[in-house]
Amino acid sequence: MRRRHFLSTSLMAAGTFFTSRMSFGIHSQAPGSDVDELAGPAKGPWRRLFLDAAVVEQQQGLKRVFHAAKKHDSHPVIVADKSWEGKSAITGPYVYGTVIRENGRFRLWYQVLNKGNHVGYAESTDGIHWTKPSLGIVHANDMSDTNLVVSAFQPELFAGVHCHNPSVILRPADDDPRRRYALYGFDGTSRGPRVAFSSDGLHWDYRAGSSASDDRTPLFESSDVVSFFHDPYESRYGSTWKTRNRRGRAVGVALSKDGVYWNKVYNGPVFVADDHDPDATQIYGMPVFACQGMYIGLPWVYAARYFRYGEYSVEKLHEAQEDSPRTMEVQLAWSWDLVNWTRPLPREQFIPRGTAGEWDSGMIVTARAPVVVGDELWFYYGGTDKVHDEPRVTAAIGLARLRLDGFCSLSALTDGPLSDSASEGWLITRREPFRTPRVTINARTAADGTVTAEILDRQNRVIPGFSRDKCLPFQGDQVRYELTWQTTEFPAGSQHADYKLRFWLNDAELYSYLPVDLDPTQPDLARFPAEGP
Repeated sequence: MRRRHFLSTSLMAAGTFFTSRMSFGIHSQAPGSDVDELAGPAKGPWRRLFLDAAVVEQQQGLKRVFHAAKKHDSHPVIVADKSWEGKSAITGPYVYGTVIRENGRFRLWYQVLNKGNHVGYAESTDGIHWTKPSLGIVHANDMSDTNLVVSAFQPELFAGVHCHNPSVILRPADDDPRRRYALYGFDGTSRGPRVAFSSDGLHWDYRAGSSASDDRTPLFESSDVVSFFHDPYESRYGSTWKTRNRRGRAVGVALSKDGVYWNKVYNGPVFVADDHDPDATQIYGMPVFACQGMYIGLPWVYAARYFRYGEYSVEKLHEAQEDSPRTMEVQLAWSWDLVNWTRPLPREQFIPRGTAGEWDSGMIVTARAPVVVGDELWFYYGGTDKVHDEPRVTAAIGLARLRLDGFCSLSALTDGPLSDSASEGWLITRREPFRTPRVTINARTAADGTVTAEILDRQNRVIPGFSRDKCLPFQGDQVRYELTWQTTEFPAGSQHADYKLRFWLNDAELYSYLPVDLDPTQPDLARFPAEGP
């Protein structure tokens, strides 16, 4: 995975970089149902995740616990089994790509390196067992039919574009069925990302994303790692792109209303290694996806030092990192505005690398977003058996799973991280415009544990009829459970008041909650405009 070049950040100033290309009437509509389920309603209300420190006013006896995704037993789920799947620094498929679930079918676009960049395609009915169909689109050098949809083997079919780290975005609401899908990826010949459109996700037209058939202008200038996403909250598209700061590789953000005209929010990084990271830390890339009103990032944390003086060169870059681990791992981050980001302490792995000798012990990178499958989030990832810049590494694709909203919980479990603490704690939420005294919770209890709640006014006084002893306790493990009280209606005249919840966790943990009937005339202001006081 030796680097050919690392672009400097002497790019055009933020707010001025627009390409001279036509608009193609792309509508900023929400993608398909899986993404909607992950993101939640465009204007809310969203489930209250405990990543957001503003959700809780007070708490006692609880610990905030961050949870890693758990690898599926059948891993890797996709390996190299085609002659064209890698004869380069990385041999084998990896994602650096996209997985979506559409009409009951899992669809995967993945990365292949073999004398250039290639986008492979695979399908599955269960997300575990995959097929790589012969598509009749691209032929390998030996003239074999392949499952490649964009390929350096036949660049003339793709306007000369070499697509690296493919981001596929489903666009069912576009007026033009030929643009139902958009494919974004870095093109080394353009020195920036390019976009192609397709009616089926297989046959891609790059000329539809340019003002002329020979236009080689990128959407914006970038180094060689980019990831794209749809932002339903602001009806726009977003991208993270590789840039640098004094610590080395870092992540910038660009935005677009139509997916063709792009503007960088700042002509440099907004997400960097910081003083809580070891010295040998760079941010190689970061896929981002919308989730319950916020943006969740999966930073790829590269354990390597950067040079400290002089002008950039490939030789200087490699000399600086020679005594570094050069592993790559995935962590967790989140933001409300795509500019200000939080990473929890300690800096733990979200998808743990394998132990020495395992297929994913060297590096892990991820697909651009997880797939919602039942009550879980499925994260597909690419793993390698060796570290960055080894002359030959073997790659494959694995699967890690997390419960829905399972990034973080408030816990009083005695069989977990709080084994040395009391088994009961409580938290008080912010005020909510309740209309009906019911709340949906995502929670887990021990065998004898319970979750109960009481409804409070703004002075934390219990509303008559909604005390803890009137609550019907929850026991078990569910992601969508409706917590109720023996009393079913608020006192007369108070239906439109705002209330707080005090949750009592007895040997239990809570992942998220949402009142079931919030007043729709009161907009969810969890996402404040990024301007003014």
